[in-house]
Amino acid sequence: MARQYNPVPRQYLSRSPLRDQLTIDFLSASFPNPFRGLAPVYGANISRANLLRPYPHFSDISAEEPVGYSWYHSSQWRLEKRFAHGYTLQLAYTFSKLMEATSFLNPTDPLPYEVISSLDRPHRLAASGIWELPLGSGRRFGAGWPAPLQLLLGGWQLGAVVTRQSAAPLDFGNVIFIGDIKNIPLPKDRRTADRWFNTEAGFNRNSQQQLSYNLRAFPLRFSGIRGDDQRSWDFSITKDFPLHERLKLRFRADANNGFNQTNFATPNRTPTSSAFGAITSTDGDARNWQLALKITF
Repeated sequence: MARQYNPVPRQYLSRSPLRDQLTIDFLSASFPNPFRGLAPVYGANISRANLLRPYPHFSDISAEEPVGYSWYHSSQWRLEKRFAHGYTLQLAYTFSKLMEATSFLNPTDPLPYEVISSLDRPHRLAASGIWELPLGSGRRFGAGWPAPLQLLLGGWQLGAVVTRQSAAPLDFGNVIFIGDIKNIPLPKDRRTADRWFNTEAGFNRNSQQQLSYNLRAFPLRFSGIRGDDQRSWDFSITKDFPLHERLKLRFRADANNGFNQTNFATPNRTPTSSAFGAITSTDGDARNWQLALKITF
């Protein structure tokens, strides 16, 4: 994980949960740059904040350190009906929690910040099934059909895959929040694309009052505040056409996201934005068809 080696020392940063204009004015004050001419990036002036860095003649200095870690717990269940009587079914469910410490809340913190992972998905359900239609030679119906009818109607196989998954936890950045965090999420029946969470729970949305030069205390993300759950229904239909002895032609048609369900992307989490709390894009593809022919021998 990345470690910042040239931050502004923490003793100069504000610990106020509100905008500390005195600290901002102090650290943003400009002085003649003693390093001017050392490199094109150094101008005539330099801020006090940059002069207070451990290495003021450089800007940010970062390097990768092997100090990050994560831990995962899950309960996994699987139910399977093996192929018999023309069909097979599989059902898998995972209940899990993924925590991580792969970043620092503040560059000067001695240890990584432990928080729910951005990859955490508490619930995941996946079900799949295959059904051989009981039509044609060797099946329940149509065993005596003439060859042309067997070729047209016999041997079809239907398949489906259903996936449901929890959404990712949301992060809001280093914001000013004066309120109860429990009031941020909205009940499912009150969520809309225009207002996914409670934007009036206590966020300061005034662009002139946002934080700067402060030690962050607001968490990186929240387990109980998430985006839209992901869901998909995929369907397929296949049929084999015998051509000659071991030569076989397989036709397959797939309908991905067959019901054309909309999966929303994450909502805007910038309090100063006019779109704060709104979802402005989707995640994943709309329904699409794929047709394929394959020859096996």
